[in-house]
Amino acid sequence: MKKTLKKALALILCFALLVPAAVLGVSAAEKKTDCGDDCEFYPTIIIPGLGQSSVCVTDDDGEFLLDKDGKKISAFPAYIQIGDIIKKAALPLILSLLTQSDRGLSDAIKEVIRSCFGINQADLKAQIVTNVKVEKFPYSFAECSEYDMSVINSHIPFNKYHTDLPYDHLYYFTYNSFGNHIDTALELYDYIQMVKEQTGHDKVNIVPISQGGTIASAMFQYKPEIYDDLHKVIFIVPCLDGSTIIGDVFNDRVNFLNPEYLYNGFFEESRLVDKNTAKLIEVVARILPDDVLVGALSEAVDVLVGEIMTRSTSMWAMCPSGDYPTAREKYLSAPEMAEIRKQTDQYYQAQLNSRANIQKLVDKGIQVFNVAQYDYAMINVGESWNTENGDYIIQLDSTSMGAYAANCGETLPEGYQQANTSPNCSDPTHNHISPDNVVDASAGLLPDSTWYFDGQRHDLTQHNDVILEIAFELIAHDDITDVYSDERFPQFLSGRDVRAIEGLLEQAKEVDASSLSAEDAAALNAAIAKAEADLADSTSGDLSKAVDGLTDILVKIGVVEPVDTSDNIFTKISPALFNLFGSNGFSEMPKLILNMLIKPIYETINSIIAAIV
Repeated sequence: MKKTLKKALALILCFALLVPAAVLGVSAAEKKTDCGDDCEFYPTIIIPGLGQSSVCVTDDDGEFLLDKDGKKISAFPAYIQIGDIIKKAALPLILSLLTQSDRGLSDAIKEVIRSCFGINQADLKAQIVTNVKVEKFPYSFAECSEYDMSVINSHIPFNKYHTDLPYDHLYYFTYNSFGNHIDTALELYDYIQMVKEQTGHDKVNIVPISQGGTIASAMFQYKPEIYDDLHKVIFIVPCLDGSTIIGDVFNDRVNFLNPEYLYNGFFEESRLVDKNTAKLIEVVARILPDDVLVGALSEAVDVLVGEIMTRSTSMWAMCPSGDYPTAREKYLSAPEMAEIRKQTDQYYQAQLNSRANIQKLVDKGIQVFNVAQYDYAMINVGESWNTENGDYIIQLDSTSMGAYAANCGETLPEGYQQANTSPNCSDPTHNHISPDNVVDASAGLLPDSTWYFDGQRHDLTQHNDVILEIAFELIAHDDITDVYSDERFPQFLSGRDVRAIEGLLEQAKEVDASSLSAEDAAALNAAIAKAEADLADSTSGDLSKAVDGLTDILVKIGVVEPVDTSDNIFTKISPALFNLFGSNGFSEMPKLILNMLIKPIYETINSIIAAIV
């Protein structure tokens, strides 16, 4: 009996010891390479940004659900089920349209939000309690299947660019962007230990991107022993002091709940849709009275923020430190929120210590680099959108570790002198003011090792080939030590999105020039040469001329269809409606028109009476 009990206990103990390795999907003792520290390369772990991990819906048994095409169903940022939405909202919407009043529409929208975004619902301990699973890669790119790489490349297009770093030294750490932030930071620490064991290296590089910056920042605070495991830290637009978008949302500073703005510029200035579509939405939105529409939107925001976002410690980690205390008071004061509040307070301290912790990295001899982006106005969800410089999603102060900048579209004051407040500038004679006189990089923590991209949109960072080239150079080699090391990559560069030009180039190169006239063949070759030259020039941000040149010749020879960029009728109708009727809906307009007609008559009668009296 005793022997049986001992065997059982031994099995239980073995199981307990193996569970962490099983969670990572690999034996902790299993070594994948023999190069060890004799290798010229360091293993590199990519820590992707918001939504750049594959998080999918599962059934109750943990098996992935598949759509009609046999693909896994994404849970980020929501689980959209059209049939369920129609079932919940169709009747209330019809009734509200018919009566021009809220006939259950607000309640229906709240249920739709709960149904869609509730897939990421956490409990009062900040643990997700729904059927979702993160697709993890506890092995290097070299061991990734074709499917694995398709998932990774769908988020960051590694397949389009060359790196000298062997694929058995490149890893992709995934996590749930709505998940528990402390758990994710500790899991990253364990992942790094796993990579060291698999490769035999004592140190690794990490590349925190956007939201990944909050995870790295937390790990530095909670696990300071990680400093001994790091060779380089390469931040890419890191969310180190949150995003004012989240701060605005958590503090009730939401723009689109203002009907005067909702019907007059919000959609166009959001840059989520083109001008024609924006003006169409403004007109269609008037199908309901403004108080009904805004009321329903307000209810939706209350549910999304109050029930989903405020239970996600990862969302709280993206709230700026300056906005956290008031948001904490609003949402986390109730006794039942005590555990979430305890966890968010922990990260708040990590956030306050972020720059000091990064300075510790530098002081320990760890090479720290950064990429920041500026002069792309923040998305106009919150009231702060046009009061600071940023990259559409995160303000520059957060991504640059403190650089000072004029607001978007403005320049620094005449005669401005750089701050030179960083202890990390190797030479006080360096000029860290951007050529466009917008950014003073000397106020940032890492003036000698931070690149700035003008006009780069945050959510399109992965389509800027120059940013990826810098990152690949840094992870594979030690030749670049600062922003002065490589003339291809000066400190201030231009934002760009290469998808259009690469797509057109691919089509252009497939054309059989021998089938064209001599004039068209020459034009095609010239357009290709121009595009390739602009792409090869890392300092060139304006690719529009090359795109236009390729488009013109490809349209002329019939390879692509011309695109109609002219304004539609709604670009005239929408401002006219706003000028005449403000934010009122169509059903309110007859009354307003009647008032317009009666008002002059009323004023005339009053004038006559006044004259008689």
